[in-house]
Amino acid sequence: MIKGIGIDLVDIEKIKNIFRTRKERFCLKVFSEQEINSIENSIKKNCDRGIQKAAGYFAAKEAFLKATGRGLFSVPLNKIMVLNNENGQPYIDLGINIKANISSVKVSITHDKGFACAVVVVQ
Repeated sequence: MIKGIGIDLVDIEKIKNIFRTRKERFCLKVFSEQEINSIENSIKKNCDRGIQKAAGYFAAKEAFLKATGRGLFSVPLNKIMVLNNENGQPYIDLGINIKANISSVKVSITHDKGFACAVVVVQ
């Protein structure tokens, strides 16, 4: 049974500016260590793609909170992990404390024309 659906749209240029001015503080507050490593590896290969990945991860976290009906700061964003499987498909890995009453989380992330968008379905 679907318990919630969330969607979020992020301006990639806004994330790029944050990375220029306060990257370390932002990353520690928003991303897990594993996500930071993934973003950094992407930035090393292609800076724009790495920033797109960060924006997509951020959008997925906000979409997840909307799908669960929680407020933006009800769960630390760095506790909601957005990762990619071996095929590149994104998924959300939740800490034990967040899993209450959630059996499944589906996520889709896209990037186009300066925006990253994520949709999350919680079952």
